[in-house]
Amino acid sequence: MPRRPVHPSVTSSSVSRPGPTAPSRERPTDTGRARSGPRRHRRRLPAALVATAALVTAVLVGATVEPATAATTDVRTATAAQLYGAGQYRSSTSEAAKAATALQTSDPAGARAAAAIARYPVATWLGEWTTGTTLTRTIDTATAGAAAAGTTAVFVVYAIPDRDCGGYSAGGFDERTYDAWIDQVVARVSGTRSAVVVEPDALAMLSNAACSDSIDAQRYRILSRTVAAFTAAGVPSYLDGGNSNWVSPATMAARLQSAGVANARGFSTNVANYHPTNQEQAYAQRVSALTGGAHYVIDTSRNGQGWRGTWCNAPGAGLGTTPRVGTDGTALDALLWVKTPGASDGTCNGGPTAGKWYSAYAQALVANGSLGATASGTAMGTVDWATGGSGSVRVSGWAADPARTTATLTVRVSVDGARAAPAAADRPRQDVADAYGVGAAHGYDVTVPASAGVREVCVDTTTVAGVASRLGCESVRVSGRDPVVALERATVSAGGISVSGYAVDADDPAAALRTTLLVDGKAVRTVSADVARTGVAALDGLGTRHGFAAVVPAGAGKHTVCARAADVGGGADVTAPCRSVTVAASAPRAALDSVTSPRHRRVALRGWGFDRDAVGAAVTVVVSVAGRSPVRVSASAVRDDVDRSYGVGRSHGLSTVVAASSGTRSVCVRVVGLGAGGDRSLGCRSVRVR
Repeated sequence: MPRRPVHPSVTSSSVSRPGPTAPSRERPTDTGRARSGPRRHRRRLPAALVATAALVTAVLVGATVEPATAATTDVRTATAAQLYGAGQYRSSTSEAAKAATALQTSDPAGARAAAAIARYPVATWLGEWTTGTTLTRTIDTATAGAAAAGTTAVFVVYAIPDRDCGGYSAGGFDERTYDAWIDQVVARVSGTRSAVVVEPDALAMLSNAACSDSIDAQRYRILSRTVAAFTAAGVPSYLDGGNSNWVSPATMAARLQSAGVANARGFSTNVANYHPTNQEQAYAQRVSALTGGAHYVIDTSRNGQGWRGTWCNAPGAGLGTTPRVGTDGTALDALLWVKTPGASDGTCNGGPTAGKWYSAYAQALVANGSLGATASGTAMGTVDWATGGSGSVRVSGWAADPARTTATLTVRVSVDGARAAPAAADRPRQDVADAYGVGAAHGYDVTVPASAGVREVCVDTTTVAGVASRLGCESVRVSGRDPVVALERATVSAGGISVSGYAVDADDPAAALRTTLLVDGKAVRTVSADVARTGVAALDGLGTRHGFAAVVPAGAGKHTVCARAADVGGGADVTAPCRSVTVAASAPRAALDSVTSPRHRRVALRGWGFDRDAVGAAVTVVVSVAGRSPVRVSASAVRDDVDRSYGVGRSHGLSTVVAASSGTRSVCVRVVGLGAGGDRSLGCRSVRVR
């Protein structure tokens, strides 16, 4: 859940960072894909949110502010109230505040949304874009503002070597430069009321195949030095602990211990992600218990609607609980806004480059926001996966009531808002028991009817106390009786147009569909859709050998290419949306493999040639020996290798013998074109004729 372009160089109080890449994340089970987290009760933001700043001061829930500074407090034993005072520091020059000003004339709705976000605190991100005087000014501005307000400036250091392991947010310093840079950060925050989130994703991403095996030791070494330095300076630091749906608590606890969590204040969770607060806290409590009671903070900036099926500019996401100091007696120090709401995660779901302001998304976050206190009575659970079949949808996940862990909850699946029959979440899920300590009998696996097309599938449940919770939603493609066919690619190649796609009929998932390829409305080739394909949502549950790939003939000019799949059940043939391709004029494609003299006064030539403008015809090859009258031969011999390489048919081989006088002779060859591209010379060869 993620990768990102390099962050822009900024001097403001916040820098965006997208969340990590979904397929690489380790989770309590081996499904290898992102899971939907529960969604808290949805509360749309009233207009008053935009109109008033009164809510800004409500960052504490029943907490008593204890005046203290980091310089006089042991950061490992202090109370959360001592460390955070009146809460997280809010900058008047945050990215949201800047966007609100910049968009006033061009995008009034976007400006209002940005202003609403700007009313709340957000962390200040530090990386290779903040060095030298920029680093000093950024830190000093935030710490001075926090001191004046009695709040705590929250920073994020994000410049570890090989950051993001080559993903969208790739970058960072080398180790020596990083250590020196951290020393500068420590020197500026020492003696101030500050807190630092240390290197989001750095530990969780050790599960990512993109990260080299050698990186583990280096990261443990760097992170241990970093948190020890902050602690020595009297500044609480939090190693990043991933999130509840990435790495198991036991694995994360082991990594945190290797990274020096015993010398830090604790760890952070859910940075730049969407998982519900109660689910994150259940995960964090498990990790805390395994790390000697380490404290933790949770990023709630965008989790108001829970997990939305993707980490990257997730559709339907909303602002989460506003920053506040923990008062529930657990190891929770604070709910913070670490990620900058409104800043893009990257070029996905319509977003601009990572870190750029995404106005439409900011407006959606505000509209979908749920800023109140955490609803501790909601259910926990996920939609692990949902797949469409022939007239049906199958959905699987888990649901549990944290207040009544032995109770069996009922889940309700809806398709495009229409509810199906309820089902019990009572299947064994040992991974859930291991991760959350709620017992194993909380899984569900339900199949419900659905009409053909792309459908939104949602799962809801209700706790024993009657609190409704949405576990998540997924978009799936449901097949009907007609086949599903897609022409995914059509590009110019040496032999014409290379095409590929897939075709499947849910009436007979094992069948390799006969697929007709058409050029300008004329059927030119029929192929069998039996090539292995993976990662195609339309093929979920129907097998993987439903792809096709071929070359279709096409001469110079603009062409329309289509694919039509033959139905094998009671439906009709289906033609995929067509693609337009322009083929440039070109000379024949040809090669002269050999020129030899096999016997007295004879020269043998072997090679091949074809013209893309007419691959169904044999090209003429003109052979001239020692400047004498040329001999014209047809390149029509069988050459299976040419067909395998170019998809133009077998009959394009050159195999001929011509007369020549004895001695050393020059043999010149030219291939006559059949279209507008002209001829192609294959040059001359010198051969000693017997």
